[in-house]
Amino acid sequence: MSPEILILLVGLVVLMAVGIPITFALMSVASVILIIFFGPAQMNVLNAAFVNQMQSESLLAIPMFALMASFLQTSGIGSDIYEFFHKWMGGINGGLAMATVATTAVIAAMSGVAATATIMMGLIALPEMLNRGYDKPLATGPVLAGGCLGPIIPPSTIMIIMASYTGVSAGWLFAGGVIPGVGLAILFIIYIGIRCAINPKLGPGIPKSERPSWGEKLRVFRKVIAPIVIIVLVLGCIYAGVATPTEAAGVGAFASMVYALITRKLNFKNLRGSLIQTMEVSAMLMWILMGGAAYNSLVNITRLSDVVAAAFQSAHLDGLPLMLLIFALFFVMGMFLDTTPIIMIAIPILLPIIRSSSLDVNATILILCITLCLGQITPPFGINMFYLQGVAPPGIDTKVMYKAVIPYVIIFTVALLFMMIFPELIVIFPNAAMGY
Repeated sequence: MSPEILILLVGLVVLMAVGIPITFALMSVASVILIIFFGPAQMNVLNAAFVNQMQSESLLAIPMFALMASFLQTSGIGSDIYEFFHKWMGGINGGLAMATVATTAVIAAMSGVAATATIMMGLIALPEMLNRGYDKPLATGPVLAGGCLGPIIPPSTIMIIMASYTGVSAGWLFAGGVIPGVGLAILFIIYIGIRCAINPKLGPGIPKSERPSWGEKLRVFRKVIAPIVIIVLVLGCIYAGVATPTEAAGVGAFASMVYALITRKLNFKNLRGSLIQTMEVSAMLMWILMGGAAYNSLVNITRLSDVVAAAFQSAHLDGLPLMLLIFALFFVMGMFLDTTPIIMIAIPILLPIIRSSSLDVNATILILCITLCLGQITPPFGINMFYLQGVAPPGIDTKVMYKAVIPYVIIFTVALLFMMIFPELIVIFPNAAMGY
């Protein structure tokens, strides 16, 4: 192994271990190696990489989806959706936990990020379940696991970033995430139903005296009209060929703003807060992506991907064994890193290997996107736990969260193994939707 590759790998691990932010760790390692081994003139490579990264049109969707999520949070739409499912499902054992999963799935189809649904349900659903006598892990699990559906069910920020790194169509990835995302939500609900059927004390249903009448249940349907309209607008524009994912993100942001105005929740203070929040999220992601661009350039210059490819070829790995190895790598990285750094570090190295193998590139990239979402609830550093920790009621500590997510990690992993064994099934819908 050449010294520049050794410094690249060791330097990156050391800088991240001492707490240097990932973007500055990537930029620092790239700058040092270019100056020492290739000369100061090669620093122009980084300038070109930064400019090229920032010119990616698909990344324009990120601030639009961030603004959309911020407007939705301001409008209180999460409370409306939860009220709908609460009234329809609250009477059965585990019904509030099931309602939480269903609500996060709907929010996921509007926001594209895990934080939105996790924080909303941590504030709205979790206290309600605990007050109703729900078991702490049973009440906490749906909030954490449901939140990670956000980047699977389109729109998805993770899929936009992955598309910019791999060349796979963001629209195709969006379509590909629909069935796995909805399927996982259904599996989570089935699991909750079975647990509470075996032991009703874990999630007691609302007493009959407090259950809503049929008239109340029917009236609450108006609460979900706006979410349905926004989802149809965003996804319908993409799949009808009317707009690109970037343009559809703008449509979604505008529709969310109009809804916040209609509900009279959008005043100058909230508008300013939404814009500042969008700017902060977008700036943070752009800095991270710039660090990724520097790292990607260095991988190409040092030919690190060729070294890794040669190691894979010498091991004669292809097909399902190769997919399982890549999955295991992403799974372990997901325990310690957030999704975007994993994409930036692993994809430049692994993409040439995936393309040269017999694996379906689109299906593989889709499976990796879903695997990244699993990492958001995988101990010890699942990012959703940190989101929830900031809003959770007293008594919901790290130990409770770890216990709560284990069943969902197992369900998630089994579902991913099924997708890896039968990848041809997960490409049927996106191929049909995108006319492939």
